[in-house]
Amino acid sequence: MLETTSEVLDTAAANEIVISRVFAAPRAMVWGALADPWQVGQWWGPKGFTTTILEMDLRTGGKWSLIMHAPDGTKYPNEMTFTEVIPMERIGLQLTGGREGAEPLHFHKTMTFTDEDGGTRFTIRIAFATAEERDQNVRDYGSIEGGKQMMERLNAHLRERKAHPIEKLAGTPAIHELRITRTFNAPRELVWRAWTDAEMAKQWSGPKQFPAFHMELGKKPGDRWRIGLRGNRPGTDIPTEIWQTGILREFVPPERLVYTYAWENRASVGLPEDGDPHETVITVRLEEHAGKTTMHFHQAFFATAAERDGHNGGWTSSFERLEEFVNAQAASAATANKEAQ
Repeated sequence: MLETTSEVLDTAAANEIVISRVFAAPRAMVWGALADPWQVGQWWGPKGFTTTILEMDLRTGGKWSLIMHAPDGTKYPNEMTFTEVIPMERIGLQLTGGREGAEPLHFHKTMTFTDEDGGTRFTIRIAFATAEERDQNVRDYGSIEGGKQMMERLNAHLRERKAHPIEKLAGTPAIHELRITRTFNAPRELVWRAWTDAEMAKQWSGPKQFPAFHMELGKKPGDRWRIGLRGNRPGTDIPTEIWQTGILREFVPPERLVYTYAWENRASVGLPEDGDPHETVITVRLEEHAGKTTMHFHQAFFATAAERDGHNGGWTSSFERLEEFVNAQAASAATANKEAQ
């Protein structure tokens, strides 16, 4: 079996930290371990740390927010913006973070993935503004040793994925994601309520052929949501119900909604009954400009392109219904305001 090595490269400049390791795993698997929010939360950080992924929008300009929890309870929040994303090859990001309550750190991080010796070399390069800032980071945070420990945790994670390939996203390129952007002729507050008010959400949720009939929505992180859709099995007149569920992760009115998403019954949507539940993460961001609202919808990661494309069809139909609903609500409100004047 291919051996792995961990080293600090001599090619690092005076203001840089560079840690690199060759893993006995294909590049797709190593990429997936970082690109999948569930997987990266299993190994990110030094030995003994746990990591909570709050948001991960893996695209240029996207946000990555996390909190690392040290064994002694100290929290290390990190806010990052992706400056470059080339799937399976390269990720660049700008980071602000550090120990909670301390002066925040600022640096640029680049992560690259290359084939080498039948495996994959994963390299992290951290660039500070000055050599002095780099040296202080090493003294205060032990970043070189911490980086080596993190690489060892990644190695253990990859070994586990190879040993149990049927587990969540094991060994698959976690690059199948769905992005949909829509602009509605309605204020952001109205679009937000259409997403988060159960009675309003029931008016548009689900494709046209499978509208929602049951709606339970959470109001704070940790709450469970549940939606029931009803329609006929494709190509038949046999009625059926399908159920979606998940956990609310973020609830920031009227800007951002983040939640996990999974089918309660895989067989109801044509998936094998004995497979592991495949959970994705949905992020909805709302931006208002001149009385109109732009919705950025992101869902990741899917095990296959076919699964992603199936969701694309369903969400596209749902958002057509959402557009009709909020436009009608906005027009009705405008008429009422005009009559009241």
